[in-house]
Amino acid sequence: MAEDVVQDVFVRVVRGLETYRPAGRDVAWLFTIARRLLIDRQRSQQRRSDEAADAAFSEPRSDPSQELGVALAQALADVPETDREAFLLREIGGLSYAEIAAACDSTIDGVRSRIYRARMRLRTVLSTGIKVTT
Repeated sequence: MAEDVVQDVFVRVVRGLETYRPAGRDVAWLFTIARRLLIDRQRSQQRRSDEAADAAFSEPRSDPSQELGVALAQALADVPETDREAFLLREIGGLSYAEIAAACDSTIDGVRSRIYRARMRLRTVLSTGIKVTT
């Protein structure tokens, strides 16, 4: 799955090289392509079934590091998509607020708010184990 996504991203990068105009860091452009591809894939997967996601969390883990990983994945799944996306681009991707704003079609203040909300929700869920509802 991950290899397919990476391959599709690079195919789109090669196809887009003719129209690419460097306005910022190349990594922000690459993340924008990857983001749009993942959104497309999520939409197509939602049409099919949620069985794969349920199966991933159905077996209890005995390793504490795996349990933490599962708890983090479940907590991230509870964060609204726009907030989660901005948070992951910042924390995992290392993008600046301006780059995230460009990739997500938002403002810098909007990105700051999204990341803040994601961090607060993750802090609440992971520290208490209580699922937050909105």
